[in-house]
Amino acid sequence: MQGGFANMMVENPAAARIIDFPASYHNGAAGISFADGHAEIRKWTDPRTKPPVHYDNTLQLNVLSPNNQDMLWLAERTSSPN
Repeated sequence: MQGGFANMMVENPAAARIIDFPASYHNGAAGISFADGHAEIRKWTDPRTKPPVHYDNTLQLNVLSPNNQDMLWLAERTSSPN
């Protein structure tokens, strides 16, 4: 398990990508903690955000996921154009 998580700043929802898949171990949800000390829990709504589990290291990262509301939610909270 790694402590880092990469996410894309989404400027065009049709071009959204999943750089790293967020965890979904807790009934399809994950807790995200932020540098300011607050945390949020998100239940993922798009099935593309929760790929089937494989234990053979074949999960492809950095995949196109147009209009994925979960990626838009993450981008709104984790990236900034400034």
